[in-house]
Amino acid sequence: MGQKNIFTVLIGVLGIIFAITAAYSDMSLLLKFMLGLVGSCVFLWAALTLYFAYRRRDAYDDEDDFSGKYLGRITRLELLSEENTVIRAFDLYNKTGLVIGKDYGENQVDINLADTDYSTLIDVHTAVLNYAKGDWYVEDLNSKNGIAVQKKKDGRKYRISSGEPCKLEYGDIVLIGMSRLRIC
Repeated sequence: MGQKNIFTVLIGVLGIIFAITAAYSDMSLLLKFMLGLVGSCVFLWAALTLYFAYRRRDAYDDEDDFSGKYLGRITRLELLSEENTVIRAFDLYNKTGLVIGKDYGENQVDINLADTDYSTLIDVHTAVLNYAKGDWYVEDLNSKNGIAVQKKKDGRKYRISSGEPCKLEYGDIVLIGMSRLRIC
């Protein structure tokens, strides 16, 4: 759990303590009610904040703590450096298909890898990501160098045949040339 979420939990606990302390104090009934209401509202705010943080996948700082199955959906694609840091992220939420390649003249792609270190190994239209029946799939578009998928569950790399979609799971890495795109 990230520091932000730990802080939110502590605020929620303090809200409960505040409400209980107000209820058992020697204050007037109106003052007890007002302080109890404030404490309850603080707790409710903390609970809702944590709930929506989990819904947005902000609840975990480390990807290994989060299997991706918590929400059952993939919403991001991250371009990784050789040191596994995120160079750029692409939003997949509410999308059904994205072309991966290089913008070249009138040929525009959804995920442009033209400015990556290994762009010479990437075709104008290298691969396509498609969303179907609740899952994401990657398909090679007859690229010169081909593509592969490194599965998170076993760490192995699988070469993708052109025209054969490969189902992607949370944490898988799509290898296009020497560029790496993590599914999350």
